[in-house]
Amino acid sequence: MKKPKINLALYILIFLFAGIVIFAACKQTSQPFLAMSLQLKFVGEYSQNGGEWQPLGEDTDLSAFDGDLALRGRFDPELPEGACVYFYLDHIGMSVSVNGDNPYQLSNEINPDMCGTGWQEWILPAMSENDVIEIQLHNPHSYGNKEAYNELLDSLYMSGETQLKRHYEKDEMAYRYFCIFVFVASIALIGTAIGYLLLRLPNSTLLLKMGVMSLLMGVYMYLDTKDIFLRNDQMVFNTYMRQAAMMLAAMMLAAGIMELLQEKRKKIAQIAVYVLMLADFIYMAVSLAGIMKIYDTGIYWAVVQGIVSLILIVLCVRETKEREKHEWIMLISAGVLSVILIAELLNARLSLWQSGICIKAVFGVLFVLLLLWAVKLVAVNYQESIRAKELEKELKENQISLAMSQIQPHFIYNSLNSIYHLCEKDVGMAQQAISDFSDYLQRSLSAVDRTTLISFEEELKHVKTYLKLEQLRFGKDLNVVYRIERADFMLPALSVQPLVENAVKHGICQKEEGVGTVILIAKEYPDCYEVIVSDDGVGFVPGTEYNGKGTHVGIRNVRQRLDILCHATLKVESEPGKGTTSTIRIPKEKEA
Repeated sequence: MKKPKINLALYILIFLFAGIVIFAACKQTSQPFLAMSLQLKFVGEYSQNGGEWQPLGEDTDLSAFDGDLALRGRFDPELPEGACVYFYLDHIGMSVSVNGDNPYQLSNEINPDMCGTGWQEWILPAMSENDVIEIQLHNPHSYGNKEAYNELLDSLYMSGETQLKRHYEKDEMAYRYFCIFVFVASIALIGTAIGYLLLRLPNSTLLLKMGVMSLLMGVYMYLDTKDIFLRNDQMVFNTYMRQAAMMLAAMMLAAGIMELLQEKRKKIAQIAVYVLMLADFIYMAVSLAGIMKIYDTGIYWAVVQGIVSLILIVLCVRETKEREKHEWIMLISAGVLSVILIAELLNARLSLWQSGICIKAVFGVLFVLLLLWAVKLVAVNYQESIRAKELEKELKENQISLAMSQIQPHFIYNSLNSIYHLCEKDVGMAQQAISDFSDYLQRSLSAVDRTTLISFEEELKHVKTYLKLEQLRFGKDLNVVYRIERADFMLPALSVQPLVENAVKHGICQKEEGVGTVILIAKEYPDCYEVIVSDDGVGFVPGTEYNGKGTHVGIRNVRQRLDILCHATLKVESEPGKGTTSTIRIPKEKEA
């Protein structure tokens, strides 16, 4: 009965919201023409760097890198006395006057701390038909703002500040909404990554770095608009925040690429990230100390960033050759973004397209891909958590079954019988055998309650204890060879010992002559650790290890526990008359 009331309230809210929107739109469209922004043109002539005066046309291309610029002429259309004219200054200085008298300084560059972009206004004085407006422009930089003079001439408005703000808000509404979406989604990514870090899930560090990079890119995109000064007149703050956001976003991209690489390539990327981090710190410190303007540090940052980006691109290309296709998406995305970053750095000097437009567009596409990857990651982890809960009970049952399989009556009888005979021959050896047997039973039973991984060294001790007890029975007929190259890795308890027991019990003991060798190998590869148990016993026909007669007890349980606890695999290969080889491959744990 409550549901209709809820729906009715929702409908009322929707109609109220729609009414407010319509009212606001009607109010805005009913404004008189004079309350709206009017774009102006400057008609006249120009002289660059003290050269000859030339006519200023619509196709005139003025480079801010070619020296100071002088303009003289009038605004089109003609403006009345007291009209407010707005100029957009992109890191350039400017003065404006009528007939050269009483020049009005609109420069952002007089004070080094006032380096930045923003709108400046000039109240038009009384003028006669013969009066001429003179504008002097100065570019103190040699990097990044080649189109600054053209930007100014394309951004002349007769307007009020409110109307100009409204004009640009309307033109850039979709762009601003996308920036807000990036903010919100990036914060969600960062929150998800922090949760993954606490749960020690894979890819959490990569997700965190990509989330931080996206947040910084959102800040850069939001601040890199012409109307930001109209909404926030803190020029120094805007300039430093935009520059810092761009530098830190590039650094986080490099740090994210580092997470995607492996072994030597990862170490190289790590060094490159540290170099970039140090360079960013130096540039920011130099600018804050007043030694150099933050904008002028860009050329040096571009050189370091360009070199680092080239290194990372090469590393990404080489890494993709060793990855499976489904793992390419993040590597290719990071590589593409690095390529576009280099292109933007070059464009700061060449000005082949509007500054920043390529990296914004490419980042927008890749950000959507990043969100899809994050959603897929969340879904995969959610499914794995459900699977883990379902397997928890089965794992417990397998642990009990596996532990009990290690203390079968025949093994207890054989071990005790061997110890009994030792008591008559060598009391010291008998005491050591009793200690080994006790240790063996303790380790086997403790595996029932163990759900965490243990070191291979600890498992190796258990294996050696078992083999020492078996060698009490077989003596020199049981040869054991250890080839341990690496032992400082983790694996489930009782994952190697059952394979060794199978090698002895179902391999060597079944030979007619009863003599054989068990070889235990442990070594490291770039992406995994490998443990191999092989014997030269009777072997078996593949596919008959689960024949229901007790043969190869525990292999199924071992395989399941390896998969559940550390995503490892167990491969058993055998040939009748030649022996059996069991291979455990444990993937290296990715850093959380």
